[in-house]
Amino acid sequence: MKDLKPWFGDLPHETAPEMAGYQQVSHEQLNMTKVTVGGTMLIPLWAIALMAVVAALGGPSSYETRFTFTTFVLFFVAMVGVIVVHEILHGVAAALLGVSPSFGIGPGFAYTTFLEPMKKSSYLTVGLAPLVVITVTTVAMAAIWPDIAGWMVVIGTINASGAVGDLWMTARILRSPRRAMFYDLADGFAVFAPDPVT
Repeated sequence: MKDLKPWFGDLPHETAPEMAGYQQVSHEQLNMTKVTVGGTMLIPLWAIALMAVVAALGGPSSYETRFTFTTFVLFFVAMVGVIVVHEILHGVAAALLGVSPSFGIGPGFAYTTFLEPMKKSSYLTVGLAPLVVITVTTVAMAAIWPDIAGWMVVIGTINASGAVGDLWMTARILRSPRRAMFYDLADGFAVFAPDPVT
């Protein structure tokens, strides 16, 4: 991300500052190419999974697809909208936990970063908030209002496929020490563990 120039917003730090009473034990780096490819490849699986859940909740069990100029425009709007809402939800979750978010957007990317450390539970909550909130919302709306079920599945699928990086980070966070602190970085995050008692 360090080579990307946002239209507005400050880029995340490239290195973490020192933390009193803690020592950095790892720098987890996110491979954006793998995340993008992985997210794209998982689109059919996310769509099938979401449609199955909607059907299990009493919503439609089949969908009709029509490709028109209008649907293309709506899909583009949905894609951009999902990205924006996804990042806002990261920020809202952080703010509710007492952490100040910083947003940025540029050509082909958007991000939310945090310029202060977070404890494990907080970092997990912030990371998973968009996936959980948007998935639950779109599935519920699809089950309740069949007329918009198709679009809700599309929105849920776009969001879930874009959350692959969040899921990778979640897996790495869960493997970190229990009392670890986390610092958001441009290419991932730094993990700090408490200094050993001497």
